Amino acid sequence: MDTGVSICSKPRKVFIGAKAVLAGAGFLGALVMLLAVGSGYSQADSVAVSGKGAQPQIAPLSKTASGSGEYSEQLAKKIAELDAILAEKQRLEDALRVEKSAQSAAALQSSNAKKLIRMELEDFFAQASNRERLDSLLEDYKRSADEEQAALQRVQSVEKDLSAKQLSFSQAARDVERLKAQLASEVRKRNSKKIQSIARRLDKTLYFNESVSFRCSTTKSLAACLAGYEHDGRMSQWVLDHYERVLGEDIRDQVENLKLSPNWYGYRTKTEFSDASMSMDGTVSAQMSIQATVTAKKMMACAILDVPYEMCDSKTHSLIVRSNKYNDKVVINEQPQGSTPVSLMLDSGVYDIQVTSGGVTQKRTLSLKGDQVVNFKF
Repeated sequence: MDTGVSICSKPRKVFIGAKAVLAGAGFLGALVMLLAVGSGYSQADSVAVSGKGAQPQIAPLSKTASGSGEYSEQLAKKIAELDAILAEKQRLEDALRVEKSAQSAAALQSSNAKKLIRMELEDFFAQASNRERLDSLLEDYKRSADEEQAALQRVQSVEKDLSAKQLSFSQAARDVERLKAQLASEVRKRNSKKIQSIARRLDKTLYFNESVSFRCSTTKSLAACLAGYEHDGRMSQWVLDHYERVLGEDIRDQVENLKLSPNWYGYRTKTEFSDASMSMDGTVSAQMSIQATVTAKKMMACAILDVPYEMCDSKTHSLIVRSNKYNDKVVINEQPQGSTPVSLMLDSGVYDIQVTSGGVTQKRTLSLKGDQVVNFKF
C-alpha cells in the first residue's frame, strides 16, 4: 500500500528508481550466467589437467657398440642419432613441466578471481557495491582465462611434440638393438670361421735337432750316459719354440703375431742321439734328433684368437639352401646371403630363411640341430 502511495505522490522518481533496479537486475543476471559458464569451463579444464600423469623418464643410452665393417658404421651412426633424439626429448620434457606449471598457476589465478567476483557480487546485492571494481574483476578473470587457455594449448603442443619424439626414440632404440644383434652375429660368424680354420691346423708333428752337453760319471760308458740324460727341463721350451714358429707360419693368414702358452696343448717326444762323444773329465757332447707330436686342447683356437672359450665348445652344422630358380635372393636372419645354392656353417639355433624369386617370397623358420638341406620350390 505504501508503494502505491509513493507512486501516486512521486511518479517521476519512482519510474527512474524502477529503471535503475531493472538495469541492475539485468546486469547481475548476465554476471550470474557468465560465472556459471566460466565455472563449468574451469572445472572441465581442471579435470583435464589433473588427469594427466607424469611422463616416464627414459635413461640415456651410452655408446657401447664397437666393431668393424658395415654394421659397425651403421651402429655408430644410429647411436649418435639416438643420443640426439634423447637430448631433444629431455628438452621437451623440461618445456612440458614449465608449461604445466604455468597452466596450473593460471588456473589458480582464475579460480581466485571467480571467488573475488562472487564476494563482490554478494556485496553488490547487499549494499550496491562499486561496479567499477566488479568490472575490473571481470577483466582480471577474462585475462586469467585467456592465459590459462593459451597455457593449455602450449601444453598440448609440447605433449604432441614429445609423443612424436618418444616414437622416434623408440624406433632408434630398436634400430640400435637390431644393429647390435647383427654385429654380434657377424662377429660370431667371422670368429667361428677362423676357429674352424685354425683348429684344423693345430695338431702337428715336429722334427728338429738340438745340441746338448752335460757332465756324466767317468765310470759310466757313453751309452749309459746318453740313456740317463734327462734333458734338464729344456724339452718343454724347445717344443714351444719350434711349435710356435711352425704354427705361426701355417696360420699367418689368420693371426699375424702368434704367441703360445704350454697350457694350450700337450705333446709326446721321441729322441735319438748322433755324433756323441765323451771327454776324459766326463763331459758328454751330442747331437739330439727330436720328434714331437703336439696335440692341441679343445680351447686352443679360442685362446689364440682371444675369444670366449664357449665358442670352441659349441658345435657348428652345415646348412644348405637350394631352390629351383635362378637369380633368386636368399636372406637368413635378415642378412643377405646371395643366390642359391647357399652353403653355411652355423651354430645350433633358430634361423629365419626367406628366398625371393620373381617377386614371390617364401619363408621358413628352421631349428638347426644338425646338418640340413632346405629346398624351396617356386
